[in-house]
Amino acid sequence: MPIFDRAELSDLFALLFASLVSDGVLALPNTCFKIQAAGNGLNIERLPGFGMVKGHFCYDDESDTITLTAPQSYNRIDRVIMRLNLLDRMVEIIVKQGEEAAKPQPPELIRPSAGDYFELCLAEITLTPKQTTITQSSINDTRANSALCGFITQLIDHLDTAVFFDQLNAFYQEFVDKSNASYDQFEQMAKAAYEKFDADITLYISTLKKDSTDAYNNLISTMNAFYQDLSTQGKTLFDKYSAEIAAYAAQLQEQGQKDVLAIIQELTQFKTVNEAEFLAWFEHIRGQLEEDPAGKLQLQLDQANAQIGDLESMLFTGMVRVKLNTDQGNYITDSLGKPLLIGWPICKCNK
Repeated sequence: MPIFDRAELSDLFALLFASLVSDGVLALPNTCFKIQAAGNGLNIERLPGFGMVKGHFCYDDESDTITLTAPQSYNRIDRVIMRLNLLDRMVEIIVKQGEEAAKPQPPELIRPSAGDYFELCLAEITLTPKQTTITQSSINDTRANSALCGFITQLIDHLDTAVFFDQLNAFYQEFVDKSNASYDQFEQMAKAAYEKFDADITLYISTLKKDSTDAYNNLISTMNAFYQDLSTQGKTLFDKYSAEIAAYAAQLQEQGQKDVLAIIQELTQFKTVNEAEFLAWFEHIRGQLEEDPAGKLQLQLDQANAQIGDLESMLFTGMVRVKLNTDQGNYITDSLGKPLLIGWPICKCNK
């Protein structure tokens, strides 16, 4: 750990960040490190963004163009990866080329528990033999797939309620154990009383064989009294045991109801506090992930801003931009085939 003003290696800060945030890219904006078709040849465009890999961050505020190569015989799946490279002390974004095959598979990601490299996948591009142009339909955006990349989140993003159910299970198991123990004690007590009663009867029968009829009658009377006394004691003990069990069960039930009610109140409060915030966040994220409507809207906004800028320029300068052409009516273009524009006065006062 840092000691006062002594400098520390970057490993310390990487450990700190890796413990607080997850690997991936930022969810906002939704174009963070997005991979899209460049629109010309086998080129793809990587947009600006910010990402984290094992506590190390990757940042670029400019876009970049990457050129791929077409396979020769079979289809191939390439991956655009964000890789932690500890050997060169950087987090880099590169293309990892797959193998040509009748049923191609994307190249494996390097994800050791410890090592010099760790990779996240930003996108997968499917290429066909002799392909000359990459379209957006060939690109599979994997940034939202947490198994391959995912979005950066904070350390605690959910509440584990298992402890509440463990407590309920503990209450139930305690009740069962105590009930079993009490029943075993009652069974042993009843068995001991029966064995004593059986021994006494055997003794009296043995004596009866030796005594006279009067003695036999006395024995019967004594036995009846003994049995009546034993029955009374047994009933008293059974009633006492039943009352204790009922009281104990009622106590457990009351305590269990209190604990369950407390748990329900805590969960209800948690739901009330966090449900609205979660739904708002979910709608926000869902809106961010709806890529096509957002892209169309942005394009329309860009076009509208460009048109407004042209109108402002015309009003302030009195000039309009027109395409430059020859006397034969042909447009003069640049090296990319785009027509050249020149300023032309709206009225003669601006010549």
